[in-house]
Amino acid sequence: MMTQNPQAPSSPRPFFSELPAYVLTYLDEAGDTCIAFERATDGRAVLCFLSPVDALIEVVQLGRIGRQFQVLPASLVPPGAFLDRDGRGLMVDLHLGWPVANGKLLLRPGGAMARYSREMRHWSRAPLRVEFDETVLAEVARLDERAGLFAWRETLDHVRNWKPDRLCRAATRALASVEMARADLFACRNVAIFDPEMEQWHVVSCADA
Repeated sequence: MMTQNPQAPSSPRPFFSELPAYVLTYLDEAGDTCIAFERATDGRAVLCFLSPVDALIEVVQLGRIGRQFQVLPASLVPPGAFLDRDGRGLMVDLHLGWPVANGKLLLRPGGAMARYSREMRHWSRAPLRVEFDETVLAEVARLDERAGLFAWRETLDHVRNWKPDRLCRAATRALASVEMARADLFACRNVAIFDPEMEQWHVVSCADA
């Protein structure tokens, strides 16, 4: 479920070099690798996660409904995949947490997990470069700090060094420890954040986040 890069790129790519991110991939009917997107204002945006555990939580749940995905470092994604439909912007949809109601994570109609995220756009200028902007990272910090996770950056640094089997165990345990349900997303005002080190869920308000 966690794709490993067998060969390091010959030169560093200018994508998420300051704060690494992860994407979901799958094989289409032709057997070609595709990147998971979300609908966005200008077409579509690459779905990104700051934590590999969060990405794997999504992968495990998708596997339960028969959809096979892998996790890949976003820095390995071809730069053109981030371009919007007119080629003028680079689009990212950053996962922030999972909507929750009555203590249960919310599901989409097809069984995939609902998601609380923020869209980010960079104008495409040569050379192409994408980093998370201050506005998006401030939202990450607000939510994590409301959960008491003030050392969220340090936790990300730590988790990125975990071996794949430990990452997968954490994701599996996360889903085993929480209930899910279908409900009206528009009425939801709380999101769940998973602390992989303590293997604990935190529910916080997303108002003004």
